Amino acid sequence: MNLTQAVLTVPSHMVPGGIPQPDLKRLGFNDFERCAIVDTTMITQFKFSRPVLHATEAQFDEAIEQFIWLFAKGTPYVIDKAFADKTPDSHHRYYYTNNKRICEVIS
Repeated sequence: MNLTQAVLTVPSHMVPGGIPQPDLKRLGFNDFERCAIVDTTMITQFKFSRPVLHATEAQFDEAIEQFIWLFAKGTPYVIDKAFADKTPDSHHRYYYTNNKRICEVIS
């Protein structure tokens, strides 16, 4: 797997209390850290690291979408991915209106 790390960033007020830990093997990672950043941004980050063997980016994308459904539908979020090979790191922003994704910005 070329993906070495992924970080999911969500507005803190959209993260429900008691949210279960994500299924790391399904996501393709061994380690997980939840970090609330309490400053003017008020965001929560879910950091995934130490990928498992034979995991794929597509596997991660499918599993993270299922994890995000544990939040309120329509929550905007950002996913940053880092790769081991020459694939450039990616930064995706997702926006919703009426519970439907209306925009994906890749930078």
